[in-house]
Amino acid sequence: MSLCCKLLKNLVYFLAFFFIVTLLPGVPPHTTFPFSKVEVAKPLELQGVLELNGHLNGAERLLENRVHGPEHLLAIGDSIYTGIQGGEVVRINGDHITHVAKFGQPCEGAYEESKCGRPLGMALDTSKDHLIVSDAYYGIWQVNLANGKKQLLVSMNQEVQGKTPRRPKIANSVAVHSSGDIYWTDSCSDFGLDDGMFTVLANPSGRLIHYNRKKNISTTLIDELYFANGLLLSPNEDFIVVAETVTSRLRKYYLTGEKKGTSEIFLEGLPGHPDNLSPAKDGFWVPLVVPSDRENPSLLGSLGKVPLIREFLLKIVHLIQTPFRLISNAFPNVYTQKIYHAIGHFETTSGLFGPRVTILKVDWNGNIVAALHGTDGSLSGICHVLEFGDYYYLGSPFSKYMGRVKVPQHLVSRREAPKDSAAPPTTTTARPTTTTTKPTTPPPPPTTTPPPPSTTTAPPTTTTPKPTTTTPKPTTTTQKPATTPPPAKAPPKAAEKSKEAAKEIPIHEDIPSDTKPPPAPKLKVIKKGGEHGEL
Repeated sequence: MSLCCKLLKNLVYFLAFFFIVTLLPGVPPHTTFPFSKVEVAKPLELQGVLELNGHLNGAERLLENRVHGPEHLLAIGDSIYTGIQGGEVVRINGDHITHVAKFGQPCEGAYEESKCGRPLGMALDTSKDHLIVSDAYYGIWQVNLANGKKQLLVSMNQEVQGKTPRRPKIANSVAVHSSGDIYWTDSCSDFGLDDGMFTVLANPSGRLIHYNRKKNISTTLIDELYFANGLLLSPNEDFIVVAETVTSRLRKYYLTGEKKGTSEIFLEGLPGHPDNLSPAKDGFWVPLVVPSDRENPSLLGSLGKVPLIREFLLKIVHLIQTPFRLISNAFPNVYTQKIYHAIGHFETTSGLFGPRVTILKVDWNGNIVAALHGTDGSLSGICHVLEFGDYYYLGSPFSKYMGRVKVPQHLVSRREAPKDSAAPPTTTTARPTTTTTKPTTPPPPPTTTPPPPSTTTAPPTTTTPKPTTTTPKPTTTTQKPATTPPPAKAPPKAAEKSKEAAKEIPIHEDIPSDTKPPPAPKLKVIKKGGEHGEL
């Protein structure tokens, strides 16, 4: 009897604490929209086209322990550009990693993420010689690929107009329209990326935003998205698809036609949480960064209909985090900073994910046409798919490597080089030679003599980003000309200004300049008399 009394007493104490925390006005954190029920469609069964397979098993781990969290992968010529933890945008060419840009401040480590910056989405500008990058903490930037000069386009300190005007908190993905305008996602306007788990518990406040470059104005197109993430324009640019990560669905927003300005669900019930969207032949890739199914539902799938419990958990986690934040502010030290960073960060929970990794191929009608799974643990947390040559390159916000798997044989005949691929911005492309094997595909642009190395792209049959001096023998003979990358265009000289490049925008922020890249090695020579020297 005494045990029952103790249990009842403890239950009363807990309920009192529960209702004080959740119902007492003013208890932080505060959210833009009140807590309410959220409906989440049940995950589709892993059968039919979604049936488990091992196409992603035995993946290679490239650059292991040299890159941490390669989020978005963008192919330009022979190189792959990506953003990593620490705030850098880097260029990967074979085994070489080169600094491109950094938007944040000098920092000690990933536990100072909000200070370092975190590049997430990337896209080529319309002029093809600039990179558009979204940094989760520092906004939308334009980077000149020739000289590294950067320009701030959208500041995180600017309010974005919409249902409820407010500042963005997580600038995530970007998509560049042929007009030069930029579509981008603010994943959550209540919490930063370093408090990622808070975004799952709170009600949605993410947005799809249109940035008019001529007017320098950002406008909300869709509000209350549950962690707005990856973006992709349709081939005709008549609509745009946005990934809603927490609710495991894709939304479609009409840009032209009778339904212009409206949105609808494009695909829901995904067996996991979608992240970046990348182009593929007759559709696009949807990586599921966190798996879920009917036996292992997502957190929101379990708690979506009980907003009071979500609010309680959110406030409890915030209360646990608060003393470490106060100590770090009063007495800065590495230990409390790391603990404060770990509480609520997405990466802290990455070890709880199941072993399955999945990427989906979806057509432009919202149908899943292919699914590739991995179950052997060689990959985890896939957030981006880049089809480059004969391989899929796979990014992850948590992994300390870039994954790579061979394109499955049954998909080889249907693959197409991604539209991200473009002329190389530098002279690191493969040099033409007269001793190469004659390719089976038609040559690029008509010409009578080979163009100089600085204006040619890598041969269409190159299968890895590693540069070579000769054209490798094509691995297949069935490829059609449409599957080869578009012909290169000579990058404009540094002194020339593209007509389509954005004009200087009067935004001024006190952000330190880029960390200097390592100096280029000097050329060693032998002087007259046998002495060694450097140029």
